[in-house]
Amino acid sequence: MELKKRFILTGIIISSASAILPPILSSLLGMTRAVIIRNSLLSVFFSLFLFLGLWYFYKSDKLDYDNGEHPYRFMVPYLVGLALSMAFPFIDKKGWPFMCILVALSLFSNSLFGMYATGGLIMISVMQLESADITAFVVYFISCFVACLLFQDIEDNFKVAPSILISCMVLLTLETAAFIVPENKVLSAESFIMPIVNVMVNVLAMFLCLKYFNEHVANKYRNKYLELNDQGYKVLQELKSISQPEYFRSIHTAYLTERMATEIGCDVDIAKNCAYYHRIRKAFGYSVEDCRSFVSENGFPPKAAETLIEYVNNNPKLDSREAGIVFISDRFIASLQSILAKDPKAKINYENLYDTIINSESTKKSLSESRLTINDCRLLKEVVLREKLYYDFLR
Repeated sequence: MELKKRFILTGIIISSASAILPPILSSLLGMTRAVIIRNSLLSVFFSLFLFLGLWYFYKSDKLDYDNGEHPYRFMVPYLVGLALSMAFPFIDKKGWPFMCILVALSLFSNSLFGMYATGGLIMISVMQLESADITAFVVYFISCFVACLLFQDIEDNFKVAPSILISCMVLLTLETAAFIVPENKVLSAESFIMPIVNVMVNVLAMFLCLKYFNEHVANKYRNKYLELNDQGYKVLQELKSISQPEYFRSIHTAYLTERMATEIGCDVDIAKNCAYYHRIRKAFGYSVEDCRSFVSENGFPPKAAETLIEYVNNNPKLDSREAGIVFISDRFIASLQSILAKDPKAKINYENLYDTIINSESTKKSLSESRLTINDCRLLKEVVLREKLYYDFLR
């Protein structure tokens, strides 16, 4: 089934379940007709925008990571969260672990859509309470919003313990203020049992979710990048045996590219990977189709393969920021090597050299459709000027 149809099917399933099941639960709980009508209308409107939201983020390519290619990745935790939200009214409201649901839904879509979906699930639970306690909604909505902020930008090193600690402290504080203090004239350890259990369940579930996310979504190609971006990798060693000049040009380009990618915040692994292999067509005499076979045979991650093929293609106009960085790095390193080959002791004005490269007609043509901004180019220049000591290795 094509991706578009899978997204439509996913949207239909989650929105239909969200519209139909909560009113049925309200009926089974024996609520009044007015309450059932209220719950039905709220569920339908929430479900409608749940479907529209999912479709919008898919069509606008605003889902995080590669979530846009895996609609069922969001559907499964959502349906689990929906089932739980309908079961929560049967337990103490101090024990609703919505925070872990929020983290899962945000990671497998994006922060905004995950927050909307979780807010709807909180609404569904609160609607089933006799008093429709607005306090419960506020407590869980605010604590989930805090978690959403803390988890929206997970670093590559995946240090999530501070985010988990802070979000759980906020949850415990809100539950104490909203539930425990008003219900108990005298605070006791027994009063905190359910909130603490709630925190423990959230922590365990978040760790399991984040572990899966790290291994299967965020860093599923980490080991492959470590293998491909190792100077001892078989292809790079073959490149070295065939043409040392091309090999060292690639190595130096990769070094500078890594610094540049880090500076402007684009994907370091993809940029560095492209820099290591951007000379294979020249060195091995490959055609574009040969390069496609090459990335397939060596198991390049999809984005890395796409960027490298973009770079070695005959079309000189580069689109991605990663390919643009490699282009600038390569031109700079090649210019340095050319100058130093003629005079190893030459004094070079690196700022002027960078400006000359950026303002050349070939660079303007190649980067005319690039996503690199003027500010990116300014930051790249700062990187070039900071690396003066490294250029001594080229002499």
